[in-house]
Amino acid sequence: METLKERDVEKLWSNYTKLIALLKSESFNKLIEEQGQRIIECSYSQRAKEPFCGIGGLVEYSLELLKVAKSLNKTLGYEISPSSLIKTCFISSLGRIGTEKYNRFVICNSDWHREKLGQFYEWNESCEKYVVQDMSLWYAQKYQIDLSWNEWQAILLSKDFMNDENKFYSDHRCRLAIILNMANQAVMKNEKDKISGDYTLPF
Repeated sequence: METLKERDVEKLWSNYTKLIALLKSESFNKLIEEQGQRIIECSYSQRAKEPFCGIGGLVEYSLELLKVAKSLNKTLGYEISPSSLIKTCFISSLGRIGTEKYNRFVICNSDWHREKLGQFYEWNESCEKYVVQDMSLWYAQKYQIDLSWNEWQAILLSKDFMNDENKFYSDHRCRLAIILNMANQAVMKNEKDKISGDYTLPF
């Protein structure tokens, strides 16, 4: 039977909130005050063999994304501000917590799914379907978090800039969008390699 990765959620959350404090943003502070518990409890994925599954998964993913984004920013010499990196890395997958009313995932109570598939979470049938990045941007708007055009674009394109609605940006991406997309690919590959026992990226 698959088991969930153990995380020091308290330490992860402490690191997460310390970085947010650097933004000195009342809007971001209000978001954390009202949605913090949901962010802490949010699993990034549904199964133990998928990246960042379990409580603290979203927080850990966001911190890893920021770490790799900072490294890429330095390597590529893009000179993107730390505040832009923090904002975009932390907001880009915020929509995974769910809608304003319902969590995206709920605990999977099927013993068969848990034991045979390592599936610890399932889709919440009460939660309407949506694109994560769209919901992330909705939360930014709801809490009046100030985003530049480049930050907005980077969040929108953070996972996939080749789908039909985003294909236009494939040749028109800003540097922040390029970094966030590259960082996401690196983090996900790194985590999948850890799970499978293969070589991990040196970020």
